[in-house]
Amino acid sequence: MLEGQGIIDGLEILPSEAKPYRVRVPAGIVHMDEDEASMFAFGAVVGAFGNVARQHA
Repeated sequence: MLEGQGIIDGLEILPSEAKPYRVRVPAGIVHMDEDEASMFAFGAVVGAFGNVARQHA
């Protein structure tokens, strides 16, 4: 979902690494563990869709 919205450029998971999540963003590749990746994803979704969720119809 984050890649489809243009928030990240890609994601690679390498289970054998200490920080297995490789998130590609415009600034480069960020290495994350599971907790960091989940908080990043949550923050990115809130940042991308928070305004839409707050708009009143």
